[in-house]
Amino acid sequence: MKIIDGHIHIGKWSNIFFNYETTVSQAIDIMKSSGVEAAVCLPTDATPNEKLFNEIKGQKEFKFYFAAWINPEDKELDGFLEKNLRGISLFKIHPSVQKKRVTDNSYKKYIESALENKKPVVIHCGRWKEVASYEHALELSKKYPDLKIILAHLGGDQPSLYLECASEVKKINSNNIYLGTESVREFYFVNKVVKTVGADKVIFGSDYNLGLPKMYIPIVESLDITESDKELIFSGNLLRILNNA
Repeated sequence: MKIIDGHIHIGKWSNIFFNYETTVSQAIDIMKSSGVEAAVCLPTDATPNEKLFNEIKGQKEFKFYFAAWINPEDKELDGFLEKNLRGISLFKIHPSVQKKRVTDNSYKKYIESALENKKPVVIHCGRWKEVASYEHALELSKKYPDLKIILAHLGGDQPSLYLECASEVKKINSNNIYLGTESVREFYFVNKVVKTVGADKVIFGSDYNLGLPKMYIPIVESLDITESDKELIFSGNLLRILNNA
């Protein structure tokens, strides 16, 4: 079964994760030893987009899809995007790190660029509900219904939040909203999410370098769904939205 890790980080974190750092070669070793064939690669918060993009560009040992970290205060961001847009597969927005809701006006031009250029947007959703709630991301989806959005951490990284998120996503019934599994641990509740929204709306991710694929692959393997649905989660859904981008 083909496995693509839909959410990994490479580089150096700031103090939020104690300056922890990993390299491209370390990531490749971990992915390969876990049976992962490709990965969506995001910078860490203290690693410039251009640095990581150049490190993985032309990488023949392993397949990476690059996701640009969208920080509106990054003075290098606009130039980087203009120069490298064709090689960028997704955009990543992290409201908790940037301390801005995804609906903040400073993100508007990047959201519109993602929509115009058919780039899916990964949005961090966390427990800081005032800033990083899945509700803000769903509000954005209603404003831009054609924008492909992946709600990271199943919309909140704890059962009470991601069960709520799954119910709301089901109500919206959009073909462009997906839930990423990165960092989620509680397999029973992940199963409930998949039963609620359908396997065709869920994308596997490990959140490496903060997690390991081998920690989270068994959660998908344990789901009470068909093997073909597991393959959708492990790779099919991500490939579909990237190929349609």
